[in-house]
Order: sequence, then C-alpha cells, then structure tokens
Amino acid sequence: MSSHSRIGKFTVLLIAASTTLALAAQDAPKRANRGRVRDQGGVPIKKNARPNAADPLAPKPEADPAKAREQDPNGGGLAKGTYHYQFKLQSFDGTQLAASYYPSKLGPTAPVVMLVHEAGRSSKDFEDSVAELKGKGLAEHFQEDGYAVFSMDLRGQGLNPRRARNAEDREAMAEDLQAAYQFLLDRHNRGDLNIGKLGALGVGEGANLIAGWAYQPGAAVSTEGRASDLNAMILVSPLPSGAGYALDQVLAPLALRVPMLILSGAKDNASKDAVEASRQGVERARLNKIELFPSSLHGFKLLRLEPKVTAALDRFLESNLKLRPSEWEPRYNQIPVAYSDIQTVRHKPPANPSRAAQEADKPKADDKPKADDKPKADDEPKADDEPKADQPKKPN
Repeated sequence: MSSHSRIGKFTVLLIAASTTLALAAQDAPKRANRGRVRDQGGVPIKKNARPNAADPLAPKPEADPAKAREQDPNGGGLAKGTYHYQFKLQSFDGTQLAASYYPSKLGPTAPVVMLVHEAGRSSKDFEDSVAELKGKGLAEHFQEDGYAVFSMDLRGQGLNPRRARNAEDREAMAEDLQAAYQFLLDRHNRGDLNIGKLGALGVGEGANLIAGWAYQPGAAVSTEGRASDLNAMILVSPLPSGAGYALDQVLAPLALRVPMLILSGAKDNASKDAVEASRQGVERARLNKIELFPSSLHGFKLLRLEPKVTAALDRFLESNLKLRPSEWEPRYNQIPVAYSDIQTVRHKPPANPSRAAQEADKPKADDKPKADDKPKADDEPKADDEPKADQPKKPN
C-alpha cells in the first residue's frame, strides 16, 4: 500500500472520530439533564434563585423615623397578619382588576388560599364579618390562622367597571384566575408563601369558575411539564351551570386529581341537586367530601350565617394544605403580571372586643334570615335566596 493511500485512510478515520466526539458532546448535556426543570434560557434553576426586580409590596422607609417609632416601636413596620394590600392586578388581556392580598406571618412555609365571590357580588364579601368568627371576615380569619390570602373582584363586578357579561367572559375569567396564580407565584419566589400549598374557594357561580379553571390544561402550572400547584378546592353552593361551566362535566375529571370539599344547603334546591348529581364521581376519591347543611341559604349567606360551616372549611384546609408536606423551592415565573395603585390597609381591632363579639353574633338587618328564609313545609326557600337572572331557576 502506498504512503498516499495510508495517509488518506488515516485522514478519513480522524474526521469520522472527530464527528462522533462532537455529536456525543452535544448529546451529553441532554442526557445529564434529562428530567430537570429548565428555564427558557436553558440554565438550570438555582436553589438560591430570587427575583431581581424590586418588590412593589416592600414597605417604604418612613420619612420621619421619630413618627415611625411612635406608631410602631419595632421601627415603623407593620407585623404580618395585621394588614393587607389593595391594588389593581392587570390580567393577560390588559384588563385591570381590583384585588386584595393578605400576607401570612409564616413566610415561605405559608399555605395560600384564593377566594372567588359569587355572581353579582364582590370580594368584599370575604371582608364582612361572619357570625361564627366573632366579628372577623373570612379573609382575616384565614390570615390569622397562618394562610396567605388572595381575592379579587371578577371582571364587570365589584369595584371594576360594571358591565353585562358576554360569552367571551367564560374564558377571560378563567384567564383572570391564572393571572392571580402568576401573582402568587411571584410572592412565592419572594419568600412570602409556598405555592405548593395552594387552595381555591369559590362561592355560587365562583365555585363553577374555579372548577372550570382547574379543569383546563396549564391551570396553576408554573413550568411546562410540572404538576398543578392547586391541591385543595372548596365549592360553596355550586350550580348546575355557572360562569359558563357545567358542574358535572368539569368535576368528574378533577375528582381524582384535586382534593375537594363541596358545601350546600339541603334546601337550596338548585345547588343541592347539582351536588347530588356529582356525588358519585366526587366521592370516588377518599379525600373528597360533600357536606349538606339543613338550610335554604345560598352562597355567601350560607358561609356567613350557617353554624359549623367555617369549622368545616378549617378542617379541610388544615388537612389538605397546612399539613401538606411540600418543601419550598424557587420556581421559574414565565409570565409575571403587573399590578399598580397599591394601598396598605391596617386591620382595626374592635375598641371593645367582648362587645364587638356579641354584636357580630347578631346578623345585620339585611342579612338576618327572615321568616321566609326558614324552611317551609314545602321546603321552598325565600324568593330573595333564589338564583339571580344568570343562574338557573329552581324547578316548580
């Protein structure tokens, strides 16, 4: 064999070997990092990752230190659990939504609950006093118990510009809940809470809405391929169809994925019938519970006035969120949301706690169950408690 032939073969072998090594080098990172969560830049998430942007909710330094010490001996800062924020949350389509956030005193170990009001009302329902809670609202009660709490007025309702709902609002409102989740994901990364202990409570049509949101792929998912962070769902007085979502269609697939508690009045016919129709599918999972109370009250009236309802909420949330073993870890926030017009609201303790507690036990004139609110012989609830125009009517 000539020297030229040997050199030619050696060159071919050298090129082939180089190509093989180059391909192996390209494949090596893929094999080594297979299954690891990666951000859009291809860099593995670091354990000590924190947002670089300034925190809009960070307390501002007091211009007058002496005044700050007079108001708070600890230096002018409010203790977590004694205040909440009100602000405008910008949803994905640019719509501004009035929202509230109650930070927890537990920091990165805190469970978190999203509260969704019923149709035609607002998140103020969760601020109003509940008879069982001695003058406290549901949001403050959860915050005092260690939860971080988020609530907002659904589009077209509450403090948002009022308008009639249309067919497009079904998807838009589900997107609004996802925007709320992205806000909470940012608070998680700032060490305010543990998004792995996320729960949602919806009332009336709000119950159908959170079920419809949870039913959709990507709901409460921080990174593609990761499981949903929604680990508890409470439906209070859900309807056969509300916010564009049929209850039986969305609950069946969720029953084995998300622990759920469903509460209804046994004489709130529209809600009770919807709950009973879903019972078989819901109770397939051991953690799911359905509780009917001897009442015709519907929605937030059931939460506010019916005895033992808040105790049922506390038990369910404690076992499925507060005691859930979920270690805090940083998350990649792909779609951060904007918020503005931030105000801090200090909680005002009653001047005379014992007197305030007694007064709170007495329902207000407009919320006290009237004679027609009490179960009648024919078990028909009062007209005021019938579903509104956008809710299905009860059968005659």
